[in-house]
Amino acid sequence: MSKLKTYTIGKVVLWSSLLLFLFSCAENRDTKICKVGDQILYETELNDRISLLLGDFSDEEAKEKVIEEWINQQQVALEIEKSSPEVKTANEMRVQDELMQLNLFELENIFITENLDSIISNQEIQKYYNSHRENYKAESFIVRALYIKIPDTLAPMLNIDKHFLLKNDKDLKEIKKIANLYATNFYFEEERWIYFDDLVREISISTNKKEELVKSRGKAIFKENGETHYINVLDFRTKSISSPMEIERAGIRRHILKRRVNNLRNKAKETILENVKEKYPITYY
Repeated sequence: MSKLKTYTIGKVVLWSSLLLFLFSCAENRDTKICKVGDQILYETELNDRISLLLGDFSDEEAKEKVIEEWINQQQVALEIEKSSPEVKTANEMRVQDELMQLNLFELENIFITENLDSIISNQEIQKYYNSHRENYKAESFIVRALYIKIPDTLAPMLNIDKHFLLKNDKDLKEIKKIANLYATNFYFEEERWIYFDDLVREISISTNKKEELVKSRGKAIFKENGETHYINVLDFRTKSISSPMEIERAGIRRHILKRRVNNLRNKAKETILENVKEKYPITYY
């Protein structure tokens, strides 16, 4: 029995030693890359850092860059710990707080994604538009003006440039006569108001140029696509107009969604903090 007992104990010791050896091998299986002080960079961490690296690098360039950054971090940490340990401690606490805020923000995003109702009805859009109609109003110019469009081949021969200045009553009569005979488009209701954008819809003209022409009650000639356009602004006013809801629909939908997201974010932080308190209880000593 004594030999059997001795053999059994020896077998247990052997298996225990083998398991300890295997556990130690598994623990140290990660390849060491480099070491600064007591800190060691392992291959697993290296690969994780490379995966987060931004930029277009070859595999070798990425590896060298990440290793150099890690070494710099460790060396600076050692130096600040030696030179000013209280500053190092304060910085670490600040980093921990910033990390907590970043993590909390990501948890809030998850909460919002899981709880956001992204369906917005036509009634909601209409209600928002009606409640914020003033936001969709813009100032537009209305003018009393003359406009005529003549083919380029005829314009030089008709002496329109001279008559369009309207220096006397005969000029207006002459322009109206030319318009009736040769114009491909014209507007001569000089006593009626018209939206300036409607008047010049056939002309490629910048917003700044429009404003300059209208406010100066000016005259202008534009040549486009084989046509010559003559404009003479006699007077102007501004008028507030509302943008149609259909044009604003996509923007209104974004506003409503943003408001829902903000409401959820205000609720998310409190909810998340309460949940983590329940999931991860505190032990005080």
